[in-house]
Amino acid sequence: MGVKRKITRASMQKLTLNDALEEFIEEKKSMNKSPATVKGMEFSVNKWIKYLEDSHLSLNCDDVEQSYLYSFQNHYLREDMKATTLNHYVRDIRVFVYWCIERGYITKGFKIKQITQQQTIVETYTDEEKLKLIAKPSKYANFVEWRSWAIINWILATGHRAGTVIEIKLGDVNYRKEEITVRQTKTNKAYITPLSKALSIVLKEYVRMWRSDATDDDYLFCNIGEEKLTVNALKHSINHYNRSRGVDKTSVHALRHTFAKDWIRNTGDVFRLQKLLGHTSLDMTRNYVNMFAEDLKEGFEDYNPLDRLKKSQSRTQSVKRNDM
Repeated sequence: MGVKRKITRASMQKLTLNDALEEFIEEKKSMNKSPATVKGMEFSVNKWIKYLEDSHLSLNCDDVEQSYLYSFQNHYLREDMKATTLNHYVRDIRVFVYWCIERGYITKGFKIKQITQQQTIVETYTDEEKLKLIAKPSKYANFVEWRSWAIINWILATGHRAGTVIEIKLGDVNYRKEEITVRQTKTNKAYITPLSKALSIVLKEYVRMWRSDATDDDYLFCNIGEEKLTVNALKHSINHYNRSRGVDKTSVHALRHTFAKDWIRNTGDVFRLQKLLGHTSLDMTRNYVNMFAEDLKEGFEDYNPLDRLKKSQSRTQSVKRNDM
């Protein structure tokens, strides 16, 4: 008769970060998060996991602790990675780690903080450069030049991201109501933004020249094959267009910064700016106000309530003296 063995529970296999990430990504997809957001998160977390693996640290969720993040951050700071880039990774990793903690996969609770970054000067276009870029092309210019011209006018009038611009369809522009319906955004939330008169004129000329046969369901800024334009193709064409106009700046995102700067310089409401830029929090919009603080000094006395009151008082007293 053989030796009796006691039946015991099989040891549970430890959950790894790779396993948790796979579940995390599937959940985000099921929540209809934008493909770009999901892809970005997956890339960031995989970068962190690859670092841990190269550093011979355990990939078991149970073993994860705060030092895993400190080590990752310090490594890339020594590699001279830009603080803004590193913080982008850290934000995505934080969402994933907190998700793991909430589900009990990571048992050690801790807070993840972004690194301190120096305020940098944001690139914007000067008034002279903007005038060169918004000058209407010759009627003999090709489609790409006309499209680049229309896109630059669009961003200077709306502040939209490149990723939003390529999603706009002809039917999203309502000339009668003077509004644009933005359906595809970084935050996955649709909203309506005003259509300025100047942009309306630009779009009508562009559509009349190149998109008159298109339907409401067609992309407004398509490629030459009438297919959806990619962000990279948009950036490449703007680069070529700007240089052909004698403008060395070629950043598409700088057009968005320029919109924000001009809005602030013209004393636009910061709450409306938040909505126009599609920011989820007012703090993000306030960053623009802080960055362009120097520009707010221009014409400050013309808009400052006390200065305007004093000027009004001075004019009133002057009139009274003249009447005496």
